[in-house]
Amino acid sequence: MNYLTIVYTEFLYRPLLNGLVWFYNVLPYQDLGLAIVIFVLVIRLILTPLLLKGQHAQKKMALLQPEIKKVQEQHKNDKEAQGRALMELYAKYQINPFSGCLPLLVQIPVLLALLSIFQGILNPENLSYLYSFIQNPGTINPLVFGLFDLSAKGNWVLGVLAGASQYLQTKLTLPASSNGAGQGDFAKSLQWQSLYVFPFFIVVWAFFFPAAAILYWTVWNIFGIVQEILVKKLSNDTGNNQK
Repeated sequence: MNYLTIVYTEFLYRPLLNGLVWFYNVLPYQDLGLAIVIFVLVIRLILTPLLLKGQHAQKKMALLQPEIKKVQEQHKNDKEAQGRALMELYAKYQINPFSGCLPLLVQIPVLLALLSIFQGILNPENLSYLYSFIQNPGTINPLVFGLFDLSAKGNWVLGVLAGASQYLQTKLTLPASSNGAGQGDFAKSLQWQSLYVFPFFIVVWAFFFPAAAILYWTVWNIFGIVQEILVKKLSNDTGNNQK
C-alpha cells in the first residue's frame, strides 16, 4: 500500500468501521440501522464546533453580499484593486471567506470512507480490519428495525426522506434576509442549486448507493435540522434577554 492508502485506512476507514461495529455490538438488539443513528449522533457532536463555525461564517458572508457587490462594481475594471478591497472588507468584519468551506472539506473524506464501509460491511473479510479489542460479530444483520435491507440499493423511501431533509436543512441555514436582494448572480445561482438541485440529486443517488449510506445522510440532516432550530432558539432567547 502507498502512503495515502495507509493514511486513509488507519486514520479514517478503520476508526469509523470499528466505531460503527462497536455500537452494533453493544446494542441490546443488534440493529445496523440503530447503530448508524447513534453513530451519526456521535460524529455530529464531535464536529459541532466546526459545523457551527462554518454556518456562522456562511451567514456573515451572505449578509455581506451587498457590500461585496458594491466593491466589485467600484473596481470592476481592476481585478487587483478589487481583490485588495475585498480583503480589507473581510478584515473589517473579521470574516475568513474560506472558513465556511472547512466543514465540507472535513465531511467529504469521512463520507467517502463511510460509503466504502457501507458497501462492504456485510463482507466478513472487511471485519478483519477490526481492532483486537472490538468483538467480531461474524456477520452483521442488514435489516433496519426489521423493515428493509440496508445493503440494498434503490430505496426510494429513504431517498425522498434524504432529499426532503436536505432541502429543509438548507432552508433553515439560509439567513433570514437572504431573499436574493443585493446578491450577485453567482451567489443567487449557488443558493438556488443548494436549495433545489442538490436535494434532487440526493434522491437520484439513492438508487445507486446502499440504503445504509442514504440512512446515514438522512439522519445527519435530521440532527442538523434539530441543531439549527435549537441554535436559533438560543440566539432569540439571548437577544430577548439583552433587551
